[in-house]
Amino acid sequence: MHRSLAAVFALGLLSGQALAQEREWTLDASDQEAYLIFGVADSDDVGVSLWCPTGKDMVNLYIPRPSAELRKLSRRKVPVTVTAGGETATFGGKTNFNPDSPSSSVEVELAVDSPILKALEKADRFSVKVHGQELVFPLYDADVAGLVALCRKG
Repeated sequence: MHRSLAAVFALGLLSGQALAQEREWTLDASDQEAYLIFGVADSDDVGVSLWCPTGKDMVNLYIPRPSAELRKLSRRKVPVTVTAGGETATFGGKTNFNPDSPSSSVEVELAVDSPILKALEKADRFSVKVHGQELVFPLYDADVAGLVALCRKG
């Protein structure tokens, strides 16, 4: 009996790890926009994304569903703290609420020469803290430098 419980437990751990590994970084670009998305391909499962209108010297950090508590706030801006490597920066994040569902999102605009973007290029993970909730994302295989190059003017 103990062996079967151990086998079930091990199988549960392995399947949980497989689910966690489904998200991966994908860089995609058109003439007008570029996206670096950490999510599951061909699905709505997005953990975080960085995107920009190409050649505008700005990068947007988009965090879907960072906290259910955001819905209770009447503010349209909330502090968003991003930490990567030894860099930490706090920005005014713009909140967005979907009236037909409990989902929310926060978006932050960063200059392409922001020290936090440079830190993202070198770090192996970064964290985003929104309204008391901290989310951590891996940066393995994230082409942050490629995205910044597409976002940079001329």
